[in-house]
Amino acid sequence: MLRLVFACLVGFLSLPLFAHPAPARDAQTVINVMLNELGARRPSGCPGRWCACYLDTVLARTGLAPHGSNMARDFADYGANAQPGEIGSIMVMANHVGVVVGDCGNGQVQIVSGNYSNSVALGCYSPSRAIAWRAPVVH
Repeated sequence: MLRLVFACLVGFLSLPLFAHPAPARDAQTVINVMLNELGARRPSGCPGRWCACYLDTVLARTGLAPHGSNMARDFADYGANAQPGEIGSIMVMANHVGVVVGDCGNGQVQIVSGNYSNSVALGCYSPSRAIAWRAPVVH
């Protein structure tokens, strides 16, 4: 009996789940990555206007489906619909895109994004500037 328990335990502990944890696949992980990179500059391979390119690379790095576009407004058709201003939703504007992390307290939402003052940064925006609110999706 003890051998059977030991064999089952060894088999369980050798599952790939323990060897290589799967990346978390949710908007909070995207937020955490972006907040940890506050102050970072334009990633290699991204164009001069790099907010969409940066968001796309973060989505891919966190196990979510990237959009595949370097244009902010293209995110208007990405993923699934999201509630306006919901934490973790992607706020798509005509010329900028970022992820909602909170409320600025004055009717504006706070987003974290790339290419805000030429770095990854936090900014406050009126929800009326949004052309779409989207939710990240898995591959």
